[in-house]
Amino acid sequence: MFMATIGAVIGVAVLVSPNINDAKWSAGLGLAGTAIAGAAGLAQNSKNEPDFSVKKRGDNFEVETPSSESTDQH
Repeated sequence: MFMATIGAVIGVAVLVSPNINDAKWSAGLGLAGTAIAGAAGLAQNSKNEPDFSVKKRGDNFEVETPSSESTDQH
């Protein structure tokens, strides 16, 4: 939340600043977007397992997902 708030503050400051040139406006909004995107990335859960895996067996492909692995009864 802190990083998202900082990004929002930077974005609003850039938008309401008088006498700002295009380069500073672009850089400020880029910095604001980066801070908000960083906050969103940190908010994601950090599972280290892949969402799916693909294996080739002969001419066929086999796709495994975490949900299919838990329901397979081999």
